[in-house]
Amino acid sequence: MLRRSPTIGPVPLLGIVVLGAALGTAWDSLHVWTGTTAYAFGPDRMPFWVPLEFALVYVVGALGITLLGSPRPDARSPSRLLGEGAWLTVVYATTAVLHRYEWLVVLFAVGVIVARRRTFADVALASPAPAIALVAGGTIVETVLIALGVFDYSVASLGHVPVWLPLLYANAFPFGVRLTETALWYSRVSERRPA
Repeated sequence: MLRRSPTIGPVPLLGIVVLGAALGTAWDSLHVWTGTTAYAFGPDRMPFWVPLEFALVYVVGALGITLLGSPRPDARSPSRLLGEGAWLTVVYATTAVLHRYEWLVVLFAVGVIVARRRTFADVALASPAPAIALVAGGTIVETVLIALGVFDYSVASLGHVPVWLPLLYANAFPFGVRLTETALWYSRVSERRPA
């Protein structure tokens, strides 16, 4: 018997678009400002389409987690999302500030995963296919964009990407799950409201 996937309502989906564009661009700006990455359009500039790219990535991610994973939305989802946003900001900032020291960043990113292993086990075991897709797919997409000349990393030991990049995506996965759970929770709350 097929399991019926929950659906994200239009207003929460719009929230994902806005949040994805804003946060993704802000986090990416850390890499541009610190010289971790440089776009082909200038070493200190970000192309106008970057917020659109992140909005699309976040929507695809949330829909993928909804369809292929097992998100568990409840009233705690919004506070969990804030916590995951804080953790991801710390990890992202570390990759930006310490990008010249790839293995130090690797140790830090692995340390965060080990310290938060219960959270990682919870979200990854509930949604293994989206977790693998994010870590592998994100790294592959960035490799393709670099091959196309869109941007470059200043320090890259894993082909054309930093060795810590898959770990950054792994650290982003709990945020993606909590974002999806929050959107699903808000969708359910709005469905229950009387018209």
